[in-house]
Amino acid sequence: MRGFKDYSDEELLRDFENGDKAVFEEIFNRYWNRLYNVAYRSLRSHEESEEVVQELFVTIWLQRETVKILNLASYLTAAVRKRVVDRIRSKIIHEKYWNYYNQFRPDYREDTENTVAFNELNQEFNDAVGRLPKKSQHVFKLSRMQGLSVPEIASFLNLSERAIEYHITRALKLLRTKLKDFILMACISSFL
Repeated sequence: MRGFKDYSDEELLRDFENGDKAVFEEIFNRYWNRLYNVAYRSLRSHEESEEVVQELFVTIWLQRETVKILNLASYLTAAVRKRVVDRIRSKIIHEKYWNYYNQFRPDYREDTENTVAFNELNQEFNDAVGRLPKKSQHVFKLSRMQGLSVPEIASFLNLSERAIEYHITRALKLLRTKLKDFILMACISSFL
């Protein structure tokens, strides 16, 4: 019997769809470095590039029964590029939040007080997100922190778009309620 290293991509895909873990490991070993390099060229971060590739492999393993891959190399390369774009989009969103926060202070100076205030707000936000119901929390993180669209999340979680919109609306409503006092106090203290 020949080893998996001798298998063509088509043969690997056939056995992968049947849930063969050894075949998945061969796909992982065969494509890890190539995908890491694609991610690293754009992200310029070892940790982020590893995360993107790892998340991709986890996703394709979890969706192995439903995802239809015709060309393994093309599929994996396109999927990692999409994840890189999503990661960059998420960074831009976080940067916009930071810039938006900085506009609240008319005498804005990048000093310790501002950093502490932002960190407190960020901690309160993360705590509030952590108190959301698990499904709403997961959908919110995919939407607002990873920058995925409603159709992408629906496809990823195998839910309807209406269900995803419900969870996002629910999460935003709960977050507004939980953070309103904190934000009000932060705004008042910034004007004192």
